[in-house]
Amino acid sequence: MAKHNTKEQITNIEEQIKRLKEKQKRILATSQREIGKYVMDIWGIEDVSEAKKLIDLLKDQVKVYSEVASSKENQEEDEVKI
Repeated sequence: MAKHNTKEQITNIEEQIKRLKEKQKRILATSQREIGKYVMDIWGIEDVSEAKKLIDLLKDQVKVYSEVASSKENQEEDEVKI
């Protein structure tokens, strides 16, 4: 009886993991869609290929900005600790 219960628990956990992975995929897809729509609305772009070109042109600037922001955030955290 214990073996059956253990096997059932394992099966339930595996099913739960599968459902959570599917939920994770849906959430990711939804957020990507929302971000894409937001960028295209803000930039006033209707053509997907044009949006991709602009993103490619701006990606290095965004990386630099992100690194600077992250560095400032880390400095502020270090200052709070002192």
